[in-house]
Amino acid sequence: MSSVKEYRLKHLFIKRIGGAWGTEPDDDSVICLRAADIETDQMIHKSNDLTYRTFSDNELNSRKLSPGDIIIEKSGGGENQPVGRVAKFVLNEAALCSNFLDLLRPNNKIVNTDYLTYILYYLWKNRTVVKSIKQTTGIQNLDIEDYLNNKANLPSLEQQNKIVNYLDREIAKIDALIEKKTKLITLLEEKKKAVINQAVTKGLDTTVAMKDSGIEWLGEIPQHWEVVKLKYLSKNIDTGSTPNGYDIPIEELNENVWNWFTPGDFNEDFNFVNESKRKLSFEVVEDNKVRLYDTNSVMFVGIGATLGKIAVTGTNFYTNQQINIIELNNDINKMFVAYSLSAKINVSKMLANSATLPILNQQKLGDIQIPIPDLNEQILVVEHLENIYLNHFNTVNKISISIELLKEKRTAIISAAINGEIAL
Repeated sequence: MSSVKEYRLKHLFIKRIGGAWGTEPDDDSVICLRAADIETDQMIHKSNDLTYRTFSDNELNSRKLSPGDIIIEKSGGGENQPVGRVAKFVLNEAALCSNFLDLLRPNNKIVNTDYLTYILYYLWKNRTVVKSIKQTTGIQNLDIEDYLNNKANLPSLEQQNKIVNYLDREIAKIDALIEKKTKLITLLEEKKKAVINQAVTKGLDTTVAMKDSGIEWLGEIPQHWEVVKLKYLSKNIDTGSTPNGYDIPIEELNENVWNWFTPGDFNEDFNFVNESKRKLSFEVVEDNKVRLYDTNSVMFVGIGATLGKIAVTGTNFYTNQQINIIELNNDINKMFVAYSLSAKINVSKMLANSATLPILNQQKLGDIQIPIPDLNEQILVVEHLENIYLNHFNTVNKISISIELLKEKRTAIISAAINGEIAL
């Protein structure tokens, strides 16, 4: 790269000022961009569903964003997403950024705004930004002064424009591929759910005689199946508990521990889990006389945003009070019931209490009706669905790996372009 000059980032801006939060919106409100509005990898912000706030004339005059400004996140972040994300301001109407963001106005006499945005994005992506982060009370705060002391190499404006055009073109191609693959995963997930629903409501034999289930949303079921309420398939439907003294650091526990599951252990709508993130020691179990559940049980999250998530495990276990435990009869296959419930998550949510915090108690869970064949057929359905799950997992895993490789390629292209490694 010819005619390259090194600058500290702070010398590439003609203005830097913090955002503001203002007051409750009224007739004179304007847009207030928040960190949640940043579309990270696109390096822009949302244009819809934005927040409006009211600001003083002084705040508007001193902090109003202009097209081409860059906003940078200075407070927030998380364990897997450091603070310091950036976005180019693209609206043609009055707007400020919130107090968790800063306005950065590039000096366009020496730097192309898009080129500079790519530089700042790369500093976040390769985690250079981390050395300028200070953590307080769980919130990451970016030391802007320290961050802007990072250096950047600038070619001529003409060369910057060429690099931006190249990156825009190549990144758009990669993003289109990522979007296509992501949509494919969504379609495969929908297909998997449809196959599960078909298997647990219609069976595997498409030639078998059918009968009306008597339930509108269920329709017909095989003639030899029965529709049975969950409580009649179970010895007991219980709710877990949180014993006193449970919160012992994992490193202080010995091998005498039991799994103690919480909703945080369940990542998907349907889960097979062998280990819980938290454990109960034998001493806590003995002191509190908490209930141990056997393996022929299904765990069902009965409260909150994750209501309806299902899990089974291969060991005896304990749970907290957010989880209902369905202890099944000996002639009922837990995996068949788990698959059936995973296909009925929307139904379970409709049955939940309509309070602000949705709750599906033991009684309502027990009243959920499941079409069920004899044990031998249950096992055949489960074996079929396990093959479906395995094939689905392998396919999605391959697609997910290819997406990650595309993301790595995306970052590598940006790095090479802004570091002069690509001849244009």
